[in-house]
Amino acid sequence: MIKIERKYWLIFGGVFLLYLGTRYWDSLMNVLQTIFHASMPLLVGCLFAYIVNLPLRVIENKLENIIQSQKMLKYKRVFSIVLSYLSIFLIIALVMRVVVPELISCVKLLVNGHTKSLAHITNLIQQNPQLEKYAHIANEAINGGKGTGSGFDISKVTNILMYGFGGTLKSVYSAANSVFSIGANILIGLAFSVYLLASKDHLKYQGYLLLDTYFYKISDKVMYVLRVFDESYSGYIVGQCKDALVLGGMTFLTMTVFRMPYAGMIAAVISFTALIPIIGAILGATVGAVIIFTVSPFKALMFIILIVVLQQVDNRITYPLIVGKNIGLPSVWVFAAVMIGGGVWGIFGMMFTVPLFSALYRLLKSDVYERQEAEINEVDDFI
Repeated sequence: MIKIERKYWLIFGGVFLLYLGTRYWDSLMNVLQTIFHASMPLLVGCLFAYIVNLPLRVIENKLENIIQSQKMLKYKRVFSIVLSYLSIFLIIALVMRVVVPELISCVKLLVNGHTKSLAHITNLIQQNPQLEKYAHIANEAINGGKGTGSGFDISKVTNILMYGFGGTLKSVYSAANSVFSIGANILIGLAFSVYLLASKDHLKYQGYLLLDTYFYKISDKVMYVLRVFDESYSGYIVGQCKDALVLGGMTFLTMTVFRMPYAGMIAAVISFTALIPIIGAILGATVGAVIIFTVSPFKALMFIILIVVLQQVDNRITYPLIVGKNIGLPSVWVFAAVMIGGGVWGIFGMMFTVPLFSALYRLLKSDVYERQEAEINEVDDFI
């Protein structure tokens, strides 16, 4: 009887699976999509658990030093989980408490004073001949190429802003229909994250046991890769949050000193958008400038200048000290990661791909150094 080696069975199995995948591609994609949607609450729970685990580690270490009773130490994980979730919910509640009331008043101001704001823009355009020339070109484009005189028809622009850009109302309606499913996924994910955090040590042991049993030859390398990814993502999240808080605090203090409106809300918005690398502060500054413009165009200009100065201080001093050491990724690759991540997954992709590139960069750098040292040692031995 002819005995076929294992590697040939693996090759045959791989070719057969490749044939099935190409032959039934549409059915396979439908099955994978169904599995993905069904497992979405669990994926959300894993994400929540990873984020909550960051303060959980710190709190658990502090409790070990504080609690002296052995009986109480048995419940340190329970206390740590409760304190971690409470601290996160408290931060979210404080931000909402600051942002929501001022956001409501800002929306009211925008609704009641939109005519005044548009009048500011119109007067600015009409007082500047160069801007009026471009406004006339835009006005002709809005009217389908038909000239309507040198005046700037602001009503056309208003209609486009309110009702254009791909059917905003339709997008809002479709988003409202998905609120229930999103809420359900979040609640299930929160419950699942608690289970993951409560049994994380046991799950870690089981994972390592499976890895060491079936892939013992590469288990150490796999664990090293996992540690690098964990350090990159945890360091990025912690560093980015610290930098966002510092930037938000500087924004609030300087806006308060210069007596600018909506200091608390705009500082909170900038802190939130600063979590997005490179373009986050620009997005927050744009929102803040639009809001302040409804009150005073001059203060809006002052705010833009202020944010530019603060952004330079953050980029040159704060960000390298807080985040730079945790990421360890050159700025050119940070920019590439943001562009690729934003093009594939939007804003979430920007935050996801930066630590991904950081981990890959660190692994590649380590591997290159090891190979170069090995080649140098071989040359030395030969000599």
